[in-house]
Amino acid sequence: MDRNGNGNGTKPNNLDSLVVRPIFREEADTWNKLMNTHHYLGFHHLPGESLKYVALLNGQWVALLGWGAAALKNGSREKWVGWSLEQKAQRLKYVVNNQRFLILPGVQIKNLASKALALNTKRLAADWQAAFGHPVLLAETFVDHSRFAGTCYRAAGWVAPGKTSGYGRSGSIYYYHGKTKTVFVKPLRPDARQLLAASFLPPEITGGEKAVLDLNTVSLEGEGSLLSCLAQVTDPRKKRGIRHKNLSVLAIAVCAILSGMTGFVAIAQWAGELTQDLLKRLSCRQHPETGEYIPPSEPTIRRLLQSVNADEVDRALNRWLDKQAKDGAIAVDGKTLKGASTDGKKVHLLSAFLQKQKITIGQVQIDKKSNEITAFRPLLEPLDLEGKVVTADAMHTQVKNALFLVEEKKADYLFQVKQNQGHLYETIRNLPLDVFTPKYTTLEKGHGRIEKRVVQSTTTVEGINFPYVAQVIRIYREFTEIKTGKVSTETSYYITSVSHDKAGNERLLELVRNHWSIENSSHYVRDVTFGEDRCQIKKGSAPRVLASMRNLAIALFRLRGIKNIAMGLRGMVLNQRNALELVGI
Repeated sequence: MDRNGNGNGTKPNNLDSLVVRPIFREEADTWNKLMNTHHYLGFHHLPGESLKYVALLNGQWVALLGWGAAALKNGSREKWVGWSLEQKAQRLKYVVNNQRFLILPGVQIKNLASKALALNTKRLAADWQAAFGHPVLLAETFVDHSRFAGTCYRAAGWVAPGKTSGYGRSGSIYYYHGKTKTVFVKPLRPDARQLLAASFLPPEITGGEKAVLDLNTVSLEGEGSLLSCLAQVTDPRKKRGIRHKNLSVLAIAVCAILSGMTGFVAIAQWAGELTQDLLKRLSCRQHPETGEYIPPSEPTIRRLLQSVNADEVDRALNRWLDKQAKDGAIAVDGKTLKGASTDGKKVHLLSAFLQKQKITIGQVQIDKKSNEITAFRPLLEPLDLEGKVVTADAMHTQVKNALFLVEEKKADYLFQVKQNQGHLYETIRNLPLDVFTPKYTTLEKGHGRIEKRVVQSTTTVEGINFPYVAQVIRIYREFTEIKTGKVSTETSYYITSVSHDKAGNERLLELVRNHWSIENSSHYVRDVTFGEDRCQIKKGSAPRVLASMRNLAIALFRLRGIKNIAMGLRGMVLNQRNALELVGI
């Protein structure tokens, strides 16, 4: 049959030249007319997102296939996938229905139907991605077994998990007609069934970037889970009069912050809008008479977050985050909460930050910035640092810190050296250039300037009086303003216990540059996206506890592969269940 639907009178049986492709725009009228004329159901349109295909043999039309939105209700499919109602509502768009399949009149070729189906399903996910911006994972169809046996679907690898219940749909009304059909499904990738039923779809399916860590493998429930870690936080309240569990209030606060809430009132409002099902999942208090679940009030949330032991909260969250760490480099840096103060002093926090995963895995509070030096060891003591590199600015270039990392934690260090380390700085600055390795140079353009970096290192450490130093690093930077042509330069020096065999100039530059990623990937996100600097919560433990929960929220997004945290927050706001699922509730 040609493109106009005219029979060619031949019955070819060699399917090697069979091609299945989407129809061209100018072929749509022909496709519609043929389907309406020859399909036993007729044809009007394909609902929802849809694609139309034609099968050609030796250039002639032999079959037509139409794909559209999946059925809203399909009990056999739901059972086969293992879907909950929430999962089905969120993931139905990843299922596509073969709503029309027609072998054209006069075409009688053995195995044509199964071959056409197989070729079509092989390319369907990629075509759907190109057309609608997302793939499809599963194909389904319904076969009227009073007319057809479904042989071609079975031959093409489809399976039949059950039958329909005998109901039809007219507009938004379902009615019983008693005519059941066989349900067939076909996974469009080997792991389709597992993906559709998993707690979290990978970002590469939902449109994000590839996840750093598959949250389906992360312990969110049970022993060692995020919730079990939070459950170890001591309840500071007197037992008499407690109505809401400590864990429930903390979990609500975490989920609310994951949804972009910034203060006590906002957290309480978020909790107040939860459904009874979600309040139950959060183990909220149940009214003794009505049986309804009651969210904690703003005063309850405020009093608990102000009085809970912030050290315990930090340890609980960091204990879980440290287990997820798969990063070989940790940056240590401090941050002041501008809107918060305790006893008239700004709250200053020292953090341990994974350079590649962009996750804060440790945090301690200090009285003022000059005390960062004494907080270095307490911050890193609980963490597993063996085989990792810890980077820090010149404030922490201390002999005791180097000994602590290398001898006790079995880790390496990379410290900046500035003039505060007078003798060490002068010794390094006066090293002759010929002892340095050949230059490694990078050139980048951005933010209205061209930046040139030249990195050299030396394994000659004679005269460098610092424990375990293996290399001295010299980084020369040259900045050229594009508009004015003005050139400025600076030279920085670093020392590290990492040997040249383990880290050459390129890796050393990466460690130095990634150290400062904490500013953009953590501090900036907390300030701008979560409004940390604008937050005026000042009393008790609350400023630090909320900062810890913001760190956790950022970590959960990044573990899921979401780099645009603001976009991730919008997704949580649109569906409260998302936040609960992300913390394993």
